[in-house]
This record gives sequence, structure tokens and C-alpha cells, in this order.
Amino acid sequence: MERMVLPGEEVWKREVQASGTYVRGGITYASVPGMMRDEKFIPLEMAYRPKVGDNVVGVVVDERHAGYMVDLNLPYNGVIPTRKVRIHLELGGMVYGKITFVDEVGNVDIGEVDKLPAGKLLSVPASKVPRIIGKKSSMLNQIREMSGCPVFVGNNGYVWIGPRGNMHLVAKTLRLIIERAHTSGLTDQVAKYLDENR
Repeated sequence: MERMVLPGEEVWKREVQASGTYVRGGITYASVPGMMRDEKFIPLEMAYRPKVGDNVVGVVVDERHAGYMVDLNLPYNGVIPTRKVRIHLELGGMVYGKITFVDEVGNVDIGEVDKLPAGKLLSVPASKVPRIIGKKSSMLNQIREMSGCPVFVGNNGYVWIGPRGNMHLVAKTLRLIIERAHTSGLTDQVAKYLDENR
């Protein structure tokens, strides 16, 4: 059973911490348009709000004494503090890391940083990232396996596609997931698409 939910509409008659919702008086309401499916709220639109522990993909845009400035698809650049990185990063280079600190205005520190080799960087709506990853990374692993491409997905909406395998197939599959994110049986649809197009 599916139903559309508009901002301000009740989602659950109890307090639930979920993306795209807010709680008032012990009741959870939608803060963005979404769909209810099997008692799960799926946001259809949502700006990314960084949280400690989120995985992110970014591009190094500046080097300063305090650390590296990184484009994270946010209003402000993130920072990799010099003390948290033991590898040399280059301007324009891509990285994968974890958010370790967020202040009240959205400034972000990144740790556990890995340098990514040259590849393709795509921007996807942050609200679609959970569908691209899938339950226990099932969707993402399926894409990696059937395309032969290494793929890293950031909660911030940046996706890095590695330089080997069928990069074009990954990009087309991501577009398919974004278009059909609100539909049920998406994992099977994607498996069929990958099988027919690889």
C-alpha cells in the first residue's frame, strides 16, 4: 500500500527519527514531499544535511595551513584537517571519507580519508542515495559486480565511478534508479536492466 505524503502531513503517530521528517508533540510529520510504503517514509526531495558518521565523496579545491578544503556538494566546503590526513592530496583530486564533526551552521570536518584515483564524478539527489545503496548495500554491490566498476557513493550526493569496467552502464543505471526510486521491486528492475545492457 502506497500513499503520497505532503510536507506537514502526519507520517507516524509516534516519535520516529527519519530523514525528511520532524517531530512535534510526540507525532512525526513530513518536512518534504514523500511516499509511505510498508510503514516506511521515502523522501522524494531533500537537501542533504551532514551528520557525523556519514560517508562522503568530495573534490579537493584548496590547500591551506589548517588542511585541505573539499567540495562536498554543500553551501560550504568541508575541511580535512592536516592532523587527520597522512597522505598528500592534490587540487582537483577526489577523496572518500567520513564526517567527524559538524557545527551549528554546517561546517564539516572529514576524517578516515582515502584518496580516489582519477574517475568520473556524478551528482545525484541526496534523497535517492539510500535507494542507490540499497539494504545492506545490495543495490550498490549489484551495480559493482555487473558493471565491473568500482563505485563509491557519498551521502552528500556525489558518486565516484572508477576507471575500469563499464562506466557508461553505471551512469545509465544510476539515472534509472533516480527515475524509479519511488517504485517497488526496484532491485529486480535494476538487475534485469544490468543483465540486458552489460
